[in-house]
Amino acid sequence: MPDMKRVLGIDFGLKRVGIAVSDPMGIIAQGIDTIPNDGELIGKVVDIVKKMSVGKIVVGKPLKLSGEAGDSAVAAAKFAERLKDKLSRESVDAEIVEWDERFTTTIAQRTQIELGIKKKDRQKKGNLDRMASQVILQSYLDSHR
Repeated sequence: MPDMKRVLGIDFGLKRVGIAVSDPMGIIAQGIDTIPNDGELIGKVVDIVKKMSVGKIVVGKPLKLSGEAGDSAVAAAKFAERLKDKLSRESVDAEIVEWDERFTTTIAQRTQIELGIKKKDRQKKGNLDRMASQVILQSYLDSHR
């Protein structure tokens, strides 16, 4: 059996970054954390990649409805490039993929409601970012089965 590597999903935001990870077989996504977008973000993501044996990183690309890249998509692409550089410098072999994340926040909000999560808990932004990263990753995993 080949060495199983997990897939990491990232919902990049200017204030917070949602993190999700797949099971080793790459079937199920699970939201695991929300990290502040600060000077330590890249290092924290690299630590997660190392600890969890991640072989691929899916970074959500928030395109406009028209498909154009707006400021948020440009910021996510710059983040992906900085992460790639840091992984390379630390000799960590993990491929980075940008993935269209249109509607993931809406899907995450609806999912929270359907799961019966209390409004007070839904209003905690970190919970939404974590779930959005899970939605991004699950859509990627489902499309590659």
